[in-house]
Amino acid sequence: MKRDKFSLVIIEDNQVVLKALTGYFNRSSKFELLFSVNSTEAFINTWKDQHIDMLLCDIGLPGKSGIEATQYLKHKSPRTQVVMFTVFEDKETVFQALCVGASGYLLKNTPLAKIEEHLLEVMDGGSVMSPQIARMVIGYFNPLFAKQETKEADLLTQREIEIISMLQHGTPYKTVAERLFISVDTVKFHIRNIYGKLQINSRSELVNKY
Repeated sequence: MKRDKFSLVIIEDNQVVLKALTGYFNRSSKFELLFSVNSTEAFINTWKDQHIDMLLCDIGLPGKSGIEATQYLKHKSPRTQVVMFTVFEDKETVFQALCVGASGYLLKNTPLAKIEEHLLEVMDGGSVMSPQIARMVIGYFNPLFAKQETKEADLLTQREIEIISMLQHGTPYKTVAERLFISVDTVKFHIRNIYGKLQINSRSELVNKY
């Protein structure tokens, strides 16, 4: 059963951006903005364990980073979805954010209506990633992807990229399923598709290749 509104928290240190986001989501018919803050420390001090469906979080925060905010939140509320919101970042930072449980990664030039649309996609079980970020994540596994428009890279979906990022670090299928809120059978289905697209037959080949 779908909820009337999803509870939302925003962490953003740029006051202009924070004001725009706060104003927009205070008027949203899909999200209830619980509160918005400008740092991880303020989030920790403000959050009184209210149920949070979605956290929209800047990654480059003063003090503790958005990655640390995500780790803190996921430890206390594993089912809360997190979408990172930032200017263009390096591959390592993007990868770290996904590894700690982020469900997506959006650039700050994304229009407000599109941000809301993407957050709803995540709440509906999907994942979101700006095209530039998707290319960077692929580049993390194989630097050649960052230099060449490979057919293999273009075939991979955002969900498949997420799964590859976990398999590359030895994450069990069950844990992958739990982090993505899907069944183990669905994970296996995605893995079969990945193997087919990349023309490989095992996890070891995947790790060796990327």
